[in-house]
Amino acid sequence: MRVSSSPRPGARRQRGAIAVVVAFSLVALVLMLGLVLDIGHLYVTKAELQNAADACALSAAAELNDLGTGALDRSTAAGITAGNRNRIDLQGVELRASGEGIVPADVAFSDTLDGVYSRAVTSTTVYARCAPRETNVKSVVLWFVGLIGLTQWDLSAQAVARTTGGQAPCSIPITMCTTASPSVPGLGFTTGTWYSGRLGAGTAVTGNYDWIRFDEQGTKSLGEVLAGSGICSSPTHVSSEPGISGGTAQAWNTRFGLYAGTWKDVDLYPPDQTGFSFTPNRLSSKGILLPGSWPNAAPQNAYPSYVTHEGNYDPYNPSSKLDDNGHNANLPGNPDPLSTDLHRTKGKQFRRMTMVPVIGCSAWAEGKKDIPVIDYACMLMISPIDDPNTDVQLEFRGLKSQGACSGGGAPPSFTPSPALVR
Repeated sequence: MRVSSSPRPGARRQRGAIAVVVAFSLVALVLMLGLVLDIGHLYVTKAELQNAADACALSAAAELNDLGTGALDRSTAAGITAGNRNRIDLQGVELRASGEGIVPADVAFSDTLDGVYSRAVTSTTVYARCAPRETNVKSVVLWFVGLIGLTQWDLSAQAVARTTGGQAPCSIPITMCTTASPSVPGLGFTTGTWYSGRLGAGTAVTGNYDWIRFDEQGTKSLGEVLAGSGICSSPTHVSSEPGISGGTAQAWNTRFGLYAGTWKDVDLYPPDQTGFSFTPNRLSSKGILLPGSWPNAAPQNAYPSYVTHEGNYDPYNPSSKLDDNGHNANLPGNPDPLSTDLHRTKGKQFRRMTMVPVIGCSAWAEGKKDIPVIDYACMLMISPIDDPNTDVQLEFRGLKSQGACSGGGAPPSFTPSPALVR
C-alpha cells in the first residue's frame, strides 16, 4: 500500500490562517506596549509637574511671614524661582526653559483654603496656590498611541501651601547693628539682603556684625554655642567678645556639613540638611570678576533657593567658594563635605536659620558689656567662613517683634515654616 505524505488541502489553509492571527497579534502587542510606555511617560511627567508646583507653593508660602509692602512681589518671585528650577519631560529640560514655565498669573493667594484665590496679599492672607489648572497646562507628546490618532495629552498640576507655627531658631553669638531708630520699619534692614562687615566704634553702618557673649552661655565657648544648639532664650543685653580663633570658623562650618578640629561629632553637632553655599559675584584683589553661585543684586533673597536645596540634601561644593585671587578657598582644617545621604540622615531642618540680637551701632565698643538689645533678627547663614574676623555673611529674613520668629523654643525649626496642605 502506498501512503502519501503530502498535507491535506485543509491543513495548508489552516497554516495560512495562523500566520494572519500571529501578524494581528503582533500588531496588538506592539500597540499595548506603546500604550504602556505612553502611560508611563504621562505618569512621570505629571509627577515632575507636581514637584514643580509643590516647590513653587512652598517657597511662595515661606514669604508670607511678612505681609507688608512688597509681600506679593516677593512671594511670587520666590515661588516662580523655586518652581521653574525643576526639570520635566523625563528630566530632559528645566521647566523655565520649556516654554511652559510658571508665570506670575500661576501664583495666587487666599485667606482660606477653599476661598477665592487672587493676585493680592493682604494682612489676613494665609494660603499660596501655585500652577492652578486653568493656567498651567502642559501638553505631552505621545509616542505610540499617535498611531491611532491621539498625538498629545494635556497635564496640569497645582499645590496649596501655608505657613505653620513652630519653634524659633536659637541665637548664635553674633550681633548686628542698626543706625535706624526703633520706629523705622524693619529697623533699617531689607528682607532678602545679605549683610556683612565688622563693627567699628564710630564707623559702623546698618548690617555690620561682631562676635558677642551671652551671660546665659556660662562657660561655653563661642564655638560650642555655634556648633551646638545656640542660646534659646532672648537676652536683653549682650557683651563684646574680644578674642576670636580659627576654631570659631570651624564651629560655624559644621552647620554646612564641614567638620574639622574639635567639632567632628556629627551627632553632637548636627549639620543643616543642605550645605549648599551661596556666594556673590565680586572682584578679585586684581580686579578680575569672580563669578558666584548667586549673582542677584540686593536684595539677593536666597532663602527660597535654600529651602529647595535643603529638600535635595545637597552637600557643600568645595569649588563654590573662591579666595581673593580666584582660587578655591582653604577652609579651616581642610574639611571634607558630608555626602547627600549623611545630610539626609544626620541633618536637622533649618540649622542655618538663626536669630541674632540687634543693637544700636552707636552703642558698640570693643570690650563693652551689657549692651542693650533692641530686637532679634532672623538670619540665614549664607556660606562657610574661612576667617571669622572678616568672612561672615547673613541674609535678613525679618524681625522677631514683627512675627518673623516665634518667642523662645529650641531648634531646629524656623517660624513660620511652609507646609503643603493640598
